[in-house]
Amino acid sequence: MSTTSRTRPLRHTLRSWAVLPQADPRAQADPRAATGLPERPAPRAPLLTPRAADLVLTGLVLLASVWNSLKNPYLGPATPWANVLLAAVSALPLLMRRRMPEPVLAVALLADALQTSVFVTPCAYYAEGAYRGPRSRRTAWVAAGAGLVMTAPRSADAWSSPRVLVAWFTVNFVLDVLVPLLLGMYVGQRRAVLAGLVERAERAEREQRLIAEAARAEERQRIAGEMHDVVSHQVSLIVVHANALGAVAHDAEVTTDTARIIQTAGRRALTELREMLGVLRDGADKRGKEAAEPAAALPESARAPRPEGAAAADGGAGPSPAPEARRPADAVVEGITELADSSRTAGLPVSVHVEGGPRALPEPVERAAHRVVQEALTNVHKHAPGATTDIRLAFAPKTVRIGIVNGPPKRPVEAAPDGGGPLLPSGGHGLLGLAERVRLAGGTIESRPTGDGGFRVDAALPAQEPAD
Repeated sequence: MSTTSRTRPLRHTLRSWAVLPQADPRAQADPRAATGLPERPAPRAPLLTPRAADLVLTGLVLLASVWNSLKNPYLGPATPWANVLLAAVSALPLLMRRRMPEPVLAVALLADALQTSVFVTPCAYYAEGAYRGPRSRRTAWVAAGAGLVMTAPRSADAWSSPRVLVAWFTVNFVLDVLVPLLLGMYVGQRRAVLAGLVERAERAEREQRLIAEAARAEERQRIAGEMHDVVSHQVSLIVVHANALGAVAHDAEVTTDTARIIQTAGRRALTELREMLGVLRDGADKRGKEAAEPAAALPESARAPRPEGAAAADGGAGPSPAPEARRPADAVVEGITELADSSRTAGLPVSVHVEGGPRALPEPVERAAHRVVQEALTNVHKHAPGATTDIRLAFAPKTVRIGIVNGPPKRPVEAAPDGGGPLLPSGGHGLLGLAERVRLAGGTIESRPTGDGGFRVDAALPAQEPAD
């Protein structure tokens, strides 16, 4: 497989990944900016705090009660000055109307029954509806029944006169008890509904922020895996060939061939890395320009099917390739043979065996198969230098099986010239990323050491397009 044919799907993959939201420098100051959420309008500050509102209301009721007691000095159970004092004291419990509405209501009904203050009862019933009604409506209606009983006429003449009874019911119960209670219940319920809506909105924002962060983390992991796949193998070959130059320095022809191999591998790695970084840097601008061009104007090479995950990363923004888009029948064998040839020139005895007729495979499956062999050969170069390696491809009607088996190393792992570790260091994440790639392609993979000191990698991939 040529360099161009192998790097073109990578370019399309990264271009599709570039549509995801990128990190925004404003995210540190405002997390909503990173998720594309609209800015929340600043809440309007209330005119009075709850404590200040209670103080103002209590003061107004106290003044009204004292003024009414002074105007009617004998309206109450005691002497005029004692009635004024009782009127003032009956308004003070309103300071606790938010926390203890029932005790405040009991004091208000007592003051109304003793006729020391008629202004406390409406405020107490409003507090009962606003602060108790949303949590316990039964308690609020029991309080209304208590008000009906406590404010009922005491004289038989009132009960014998329908006109007086209607006037009492309208003034003492409807206006002083029922209307404030219903108004308070409406305000309390509205406050509870608004609090619930705000909580749901904030929870939805947090979920969207978590989804966006998870998507960015997933794409960073995919890009890191892609960079590992396309660069690690070529760089490993460069290091192996460069390390062998010292042993063949006396042979000019071999030295020239080795230098040419290093040059080819380095140019290939640079090309792939440059295309990858260019797409990541300018993906958004290029994507906007390409979206404006008609599909018919694109060259045939630019219409290569996208690999796995591209449609999901696009979020459905662009046309997805046909499910049956496939590479040539011998593309997999050609690419794996090229990998074997490159490793063979680096001193690794590699053999390739193909069972069954080569089949055209979907792009995700072909790429996964190529990466399985590439990662396995890279690990052989790192951990088992010179080991005999056998690659087997078995084409079945529904599956493609890939097996890479290497024997024990023929020579010890060489150390770096600076003594800082092995010649080819390993990050320990290659097989983990490979397992994830195979899983996304709809296949399975197993890796385990063999009994003779070697290592074995077996992968089974579907021969059809994997389901989303």
